[in-house]
Amino acid sequence: MKKPKPTGVCNVCHALTTHHDWINHRCDHVVNGRRCYGTFRSALTDLWDECESCHGTGMVGTEVCGECAGFGWRLYG
Repeated sequence: MKKPKPTGVCNVCHALTTHHDWINHRCDHVVNGRRCYGTFRSALTDLWDECESCHGTGMVGTEVCGECAGFGWRLYG
């Protein structure tokens, strides 16, 4: 089953989220040993490509897809 498209993306490290309540809040990912200073912005109007490795499922066999980090989608471009 294909996963829904991510709802938010960090404006600095480009981390993805599917949590609506994280939009306009600080990113929680760690970059180079420090917390990212970016914020999640809405990605509902962004263009997305289905991941070619997992075909939108987020899984390759029993493993999480390494190309899309398990989201099933990649930002276009």
